Amino acid sequence: MSDLQKKILVLGLGGTGCNTLARIAPRAPEGMEFSIMDCDIQTLEACPLEKRIVIGKALTEGMSTGGDLEVGRRCAENSAGQIETLLNGVDLLMVVAGLGGGFGAGASPVAARIARSLGATTLFFAVLPFPFEGAVMQSKAQSALHRLRAYADAVVQMPNALIQPDGDALLEESLELSSRTLAAGMIGLWRMLAYTGIYNLDFASLHTMLHYCDAFCRFACSTATGEDRAQTLIDSLRNHPLVQGASLFEKAPGIIIGITGGDDLKLSEVQQIVEALTPKDDKCWIKLGISTDPAFAGRISAIVLAAEAWKEPLIDDGRGGLRPLSGGEKQGELPGMLKPVSRAFGGAERTIWKGEDLDVPAYIRRKIKLPR
Repeated sequence: MSDLQKKILVLGLGGTGCNTLARIAPRAPEGMEFSIMDCDIQTLEACPLEKRIVIGKALTEGMSTGGDLEVGRRCAENSAGQIETLLNGVDLLMVVAGLGGGFGAGASPVAARIARSLGATTLFFAVLPFPFEGAVMQSKAQSALHRLRAYADAVVQMPNALIQPDGDALLEESLELSSRTLAAGMIGLWRMLAYTGIYNLDFASLHTMLHYCDAFCRFACSTATGEDRAQTLIDSLRNHPLVQGASLFEKAPGIIIGITGGDDLKLSEVQQIVEALTPKDDKCWIKLGISTDPAFAGRISAIVLAAEAWKEPLIDDGRGGLRPLSGGEKQGELPGMLKPVSRAFGGAERTIWKGEDLDVPAYIRRKIKLPR
C-alpha cells in the first residue's frame, strides 16, 4: 500500500496516448491511476483500460478528427466540462499525447490550461512524429508544441526518431521498446512520490522543478546489475536516447534524481551516481530521492528529470521554500495563439494574465479553503 497523499493521474490523449497507456498500464504498481480520452470511439474501445472518456461526439459523431488539429481543439473546448470533472482534485497530471495527429495535438493545450486553472501540476510526454511522416506532420507537431508550452508546467519531448526503423525488428516490437522506456520513467517517478523512502522525493520538490523550469525537461531512466552496477547505470543514463548528450548533466540548472535499490544498496554507490550526474555548478538546484525495496535486490534503478533551462535563479523565500528572484511569473500566451473561450461568460475570450485564468475565482486559483 502506498503512502501517497496527493492524487496523481496518468492521462492518454488521442490514439498515441491511448495505445501507449495500454502498453504501460499492465506494468504499473497497484494504486497508479490511468485514464484515456479521445473523440474516436473505435480507438477507445480497442484499449483495455477501464476509464475511457469520449468527448466531442457532437462535432465528430464518434469518429476521429481526420488529423485536423483545430477539430481536436474544438472537441476539447466543447467538452471542457467533462475534462474539468476528470481533473478536479488532481494534484499531478502526467499526460501522454502524440502531437502529429489531430486530437492529441489539438486537445493537449486545452487540457493543460484546464488543469492549471484547477491548480494541478502538469507534466506532458509529447510524442513527436517520425521524420518519414513528412514536413507537414512535423510542422503540425511543432505548432502544437508551442501552444502546449504556454500552459503546461513541463514538457518532455519524445521523438519517434529515437526508434530506429532499420534492422529486422517488427513494428510492434519497436513500439513496445519505446513504451517500456516511457513506462519505466513514469512508474519510477510515481514510486518515488508514492512510497516513503530513505530520502523522500516529495510532491513539493517536484512542483518546484516543474513550475520553475522553462517548459522543457529531459528525462532518463535505467537499471543495472552486476559488480560495477553503479558505473554501468551512470553510463546507461549518460547515453540514454532521450538525454541526447551527457552535456545535459553538466549544464542542467535543476535536476531530480531518484534512486531505488535493494537492501544491498551501498552509500558509496549512491554517492558515485549522484556525483557523476549532477552539475558541478553550485547554483544548480538538486533534489535527491532514495528508496530501498526487497524486490530490487541485486540491482539499482534510477530516474533523472532535468530542466533544459531555468526561468531565473531561485532564492530562499525565508519560509523554508524557494522562489524566483523576480516573483516567478508563468509564461504568457504566445503571439498569434487562439485565445481560450470562457463558458462562464457566454463564450467571451478568457482573461489570461501572467499565465493565470482570471475567469477562475481567486480562491480556486490560489487553493484557498473557504470556511464552511
